[in-house]
Amino acid sequence: MSELLLIYATLAMATQPAGSGNPLQGFMPFADNYVLWKIIGFSGIGIFGTRFVVQWIYSEKHKESRIPVIFWWQSLVGTLLCLAYFLRQQDSVGIAGYLFNIIPYSRNLVLVYRKKRQDAARGFQVITPTDPEKH
Repeated sequence: MSELLLIYATLAMATQPAGSGNPLQGFMPFADNYVLWKIIGFSGIGIFGTRFVVQWIYSEKHKESRIPVIFWWQSLVGTLLCLAYFLRQQDSVGIAGYLFNIIPYSRNLVLVYRKKRQDAARGFQVITPTDPEKH
C-alpha cells in the first residue's frame, strides 16, 4: 500500500506544471478543499487514537492483555489518513512521524492472517475423551 502512495506522490510531483501558482496543484486531489482535508486529518487522529480504547476493552473482556486484529487495522488506517493529511500540508515532520509506521502495522496484519490461514489449513482438532465414563 505504501508503495502505491509513493508512486502516486512521485508521479503527481513529476507532472506538476512548472511555475504554477499553487505548489499543491496536481500534488493531491481536492488540495484546495480546506474542510475536506481537516476532516481527513481529524479522522486519522481519531481512528489512530481510539485503537488503545479498543485494545483496553478487548483485554478487559478476556481478563488478560491481548491485542485484537482491529487494533492493527485502526493503526494502519489512522496512519494512512494522517500521512495523506501531512502530505497535503507538506509537513515534513508529520510525514516522517507517520511514514515508517506503515511497515510494522502491515507486517503484523500479514502475520495475523498468515497464522489464521495456517490454522484453517490444518483443520479442526479431534478431541477424544480419555475416560468415556466421565463424558
